[in-house]
Amino acid sequence: MMSNKPEDVKKDDCAVYVRHAWKAYRKPHYLFTDLEMTMMKGTIYALLGASGCGKTTLLSCIVGIKRLNYGEIWVLGGKPGSRGSGVPGSRIGYMPQELALYDDFSIKETMLYFGWIFGLKTKEIKETTDFLVQLLDLPTAKRLVRNLSGGQQRRVSLAVAVMHAPDLLILDEPTVGVDPILRANIWSYMVQDVKKRNTSIIITTHYIEEATQAHRIGFMRDGQLIAEDSPAQLLSAYGCRHLEDVFLKLAREQQTVEATPKDKHIEKKASSKGVSEGQGSKDKDYGCCGNFLYDVRHFTNPRSFKAIMFRNLLRLVRNFQALLFIFLLPVIQVVLFCYCIGNEPRDLPLAIANNEVEYVSPTETHCTHKLVCSVKNNITHIDEAESLSCRYLEYLETSDSVNLGYYSNVDSCRGAVENGDAWACLHFEENFTQALTFRMHHAIRGQNITDILLEAILEGITLEDTDIKVWLDQSDQQIAYVLHRELQESFKNFTLGMLKDCYVHPNVAKPVVGFQSPPIYGTDRPSFMDFAAPGALLIIVFFLAVAVTSSVLITEKQEGLLDRSYVAGIGPAEILVCHVLTQFIIMLGQTVLVLIVMFAIFQLKCIGNLALVVALTLLQGLCGMSFGFLISAVCTQERDAAQLALGSFYPTLMISGVLWPIEALPWGLRYFALLMPLTLATTAMRSIMLRGWGFGWSDVYLGFIATCAWIMTFLIMTLLFLRLKNK
Repeated sequence: MMSNKPEDVKKDDCAVYVRHAWKAYRKPHYLFTDLEMTMMKGTIYALLGASGCGKTTLLSCIVGIKRLNYGEIWVLGGKPGSRGSGVPGSRIGYMPQELALYDDFSIKETMLYFGWIFGLKTKEIKETTDFLVQLLDLPTAKRLVRNLSGGQQRRVSLAVAVMHAPDLLILDEPTVGVDPILRANIWSYMVQDVKKRNTSIIITTHYIEEATQAHRIGFMRDGQLIAEDSPAQLLSAYGCRHLEDVFLKLAREQQTVEATPKDKHIEKKASSKGVSEGQGSKDKDYGCCGNFLYDVRHFTNPRSFKAIMFRNLLRLVRNFQALLFIFLLPVIQVVLFCYCIGNEPRDLPLAIANNEVEYVSPTETHCTHKLVCSVKNNITHIDEAESLSCRYLEYLETSDSVNLGYYSNVDSCRGAVENGDAWACLHFEENFTQALTFRMHHAIRGQNITDILLEAILEGITLEDTDIKVWLDQSDQQIAYVLHRELQESFKNFTLGMLKDCYVHPNVAKPVVGFQSPPIYGTDRPSFMDFAAPGALLIIVFFLAVAVTSSVLITEKQEGLLDRSYVAGIGPAEILVCHVLTQFIIMLGQTVLVLIVMFAIFQLKCIGNLALVVALTLLQGLCGMSFGFLISAVCTQERDAAQLALGSFYPTLMISGVLWPIEALPWGLRYFALLMPLTLATTAMRSIMLRGWGFGWSDVYLGFIATCAWIMTFLIMTLLFLRLKNK
């Protein structure tokens, strides 16, 4: 094999200087091993090799978006990622193998976006765009990228790489899909640019013969640079007329030299140099986009902020249908919640078997009642009573929750429940009125229970005849609860009415445990909607934000857009903060619509400070957005992000106190639930809306503190994952 590396070159004289470079994708499999590469400034370097040999990974390390496991790379006199090196940044132009363009942008908008990042003025960008459109034979600059042919799209990608006249130009397969005449024009432009500006250019290509125009060629195979020299020297040294023949000879020589199995050979060699997976560079600054604090300070660069916000807002406008759906979806969800959750069940079928009156039909009954009382010697007497069961049913019929149906006997009444035709069966004995008036008469007189029972036996009455026997279908807890309540409240009103008609003070029937009205918080008849609405408001806003942001970064990663932005000089912090600002605008609109629907249209109860409700809702939306960004940073496929987002929805819904009090959870799970992003926030929102508590209450301010803590946690983890993904 032939290396011919200049041994006495200085790093400062080289555009790219690589020594002892090792890069693994998983131990012990290395993409390249002990690789050395030398490229002088002001030259064209053609890097040739088959697909999968490590060319693209090597270029990613050179531009600073990936790290070596071991070794060093110097680019334009500095290490990629170090402060002041300009790499990544405007000193290099990078055309990746992927298209890495926003297909919903026009050519002009694409050039404007990247031009601002590179620090060009708008006027300069326009002039450069006009020149490159003509040079690369592109259509009008107003044409959208998605409407261009594959070859035209590649040329737009090339235009982005060269537009700012970088010191180092790195082109990964720039001439794929380009006709021979245009290919010759591109090579002519690169040669002239090297002569005029002393530009350094690295190019990879499948067309080996076109590499003869390069000053230096590097042949790469199986992770090793097997030869590196000028085209003339390579042809002369191997006695070949074509570079393809040189590559073939070099490949055969490499196979002959390899005496040990590849993986074992590499592992031994790596061990001898102290290489281990994940060791990384010894330079702390080396890696994607510098260190974290530098990224955050670098965000103050106005050109980057302007470019990223322009990109984000333009993409929103271009996807108007999706944007409309994003705003309508929360409104639809809130409307469905308000209409479908927490409202009282109505018209529940209730079967009645009343043996006191004659059965007529399922919908009609001849049911009249009478109660006449008098007071003699300060003692109340029941003079006449008839069909008091009908009086009770009158009270029951006033409820909107039930719909009475009549049956001829108790068996058919119970059968209606068993067949699912009714939710409950009520049975009145034929002497219900007689037994009830007997009990009431003796209770008013204050007789002891022994005397009452004895007299009842003598009159042939059993006290059980006063019972209204109820058989319930309790398969549905909420419906069973409503029926329990309506039956008991109706009987309470029935009893009070009888006492009033018989000149007896209603306190006689008052229960020992007296619930005072109004309650300290809430109402006499609390609604499940009142309980669930605070949590529903937060969870709708939270997971809508998750849905919107969970795939934002994934698409850019898959299409190479994220890496291209990194190489242009934008750091993860800048990208993340601009995405947060853009999505916050959307979330603000969603929140306003949700609050208008809930409080202005459906008149949901809120006795607390509405400003606190708005603030907590916005913070929860920001928290959901941050969680979505974390999912987007962790996952590489949209389907994985969707599964993770959906998978987190139900556990959060179940244990955050949204639908059921966390006090009902097992003690271990209860403490875990308190750590969830929505739990303390839901408690805080419920305290604000239903109790009217302010920020001075611990339940309220802990909800705000927990939400802010989760926002910071999610954002920091997102930044860390964005950086770790590029190692």
